[in-house]
Amino acid sequence: MLTELVLTTSLSDSTIQVWDFKTGTLLTSFKQNICYQHGLALIPFPGQPNRVGLIIAAQCDKALLHVYSWQKDQPYRKIICPEKLVSVAISNQGAYCACGTDNGKIYIWELSTGILCRVYDAHYKKISVLKFTNDDTALISGSEDAGVNVWLTCSILNVSTDESPAPFHSWSEHSLPITDLICGIGSFRTARVLTSSLDHTCKLWDLSSGHLLTTFVFPTAINAIALDPAERMFFAGGRDNLIYQVNLYRKLENRIYNASGQPGFEITAVGGAGVVEDVASEHDDKRGLIFRGHGMPITTLSLSYDATLLLSGSQDETVKVWDIASRQMIKNFTHLKGPIVNIQTFIKPPDLFNLGLSPAKIMEQPIQHFKRTQGISIKEDSEIEESVIMVLSDNTKEIDIYNYNCNSQVVASYESLDLQKTKSTQVKFRNGDATTILQTQISELQSELIRIHGHYQHVKGLHDEMYQELVTDFISKRRAEGN
Repeated sequence: MLTELVLTTSLSDSTIQVWDFKTGTLLTSFKQNICYQHGLALIPFPGQPNRVGLIIAAQCDKALLHVYSWQKDQPYRKIICPEKLVSVAISNQGAYCACGTDNGKIYIWELSTGILCRVYDAHYKKISVLKFTNDDTALISGSEDAGVNVWLTCSILNVSTDESPAPFHSWSEHSLPITDLICGIGSFRTARVLTSSLDHTCKLWDLSSGHLLTTFVFPTAINAIALDPAERMFFAGGRDNLIYQVNLYRKLENRIYNASGQPGFEITAVGGAGVVEDVASEHDDKRGLIFRGHGMPITTLSLSYDATLLLSGSQDETVKVWDIASRQMIKNFTHLKGPIVNIQTFIKPPDLFNLGLSPAKIMEQPIQHFKRTQGISIKEDSEIEESVIMVLSDNTKEIDIYNYNCNSQVVASYESLDLQKTKSTQVKFRNGDATTILQTQISELQSELIRIHGHYQHVKGLHDEMYQELVTDFISKRRAEGN
């Protein structure tokens, strides 16, 4: 049976706590951590996006990233950074780490190699939140300059030019600092993005077109949001100590009557085409699905795996668990001292079932130190061909594949090399004669086809020789048995 856990951090307490929020049992904790809201992220285990392998947190007072593993309560690795970082995001496949700074810069590292892929100026002020899309095709950044930018991953990782990447979308409809953002399910073409701001609004965007779909107006500034996995509703935590539930679909009565003579209903989407929706205030319950219980402003929100429970953190130093259907508080925890700044829910990883084993029997997920300067290029194909693929298995019988060259250094992934080839081809088309480039590519493909055909003929010849030898040997044995 799957067990859901929650990870919480405070702005005053220097520990990260992991506990079962259904029973209240504290499972483990990590020391030496003080991070901001959105300054902590979970790193998935290689090849298993739903399994948490490591925890990474940007420290408030130092230019350090602390990485924690499940096997020890101290930092597993301390990574020195070029400058102090305030926000962190990990791609869903665990390939890249994106970090934002106080002055609006974004750093992109490749986790498997530690290579600094890109650093660029993304905003004018502090980057408050970073999120990757569900398919990792884009990185979305929100800032205190009230702007939200969408950056294509292929554009960010294009190291063939020294120019800073341009955002695919730049949304400036908010008037005050961005506090949170969430990217919905689906690919880049179908996903929607929800943003919140201190300007008392949450805005819903279409990711592919960049169009503003709906603006939700609240009676207070919004600090945090949580989106239902099926995108039926979202939750907004305000500075008035309340949590607002906003349904994204509405039931309307129509003129068609059913067999029992009762009027029928139809379900329609709320908003669209830039419509402004007014959310109920504390004293107006016309749409008022409100969670009451905190004594100070809400700082962070998270949903359980099945979206039946809502977890909220507040400046009142408590974490509350709510039943969404009844909007009743079912648990109240005071594990940490100080304002709660991060809540993240996840499935209990296999590592926590092995805490009683000796360290020699537990495999720690490797992570490289991050480079502090850009300019270390990705390996060429010739070096990749000389590398050795080593298959390492841990005590959970799950297999992880890492590439090591002859000097035992982790080399770039094949996905990165394919991306570099594609970008190189685009640059050639942009800078040269398209007809000449196409003719060159056709010649290369023809040469490759001739080479492959030669290999095929060679293998076919070997196969025919082996077949003839086997048939001859078989016939000789049958004749000998007949005599």
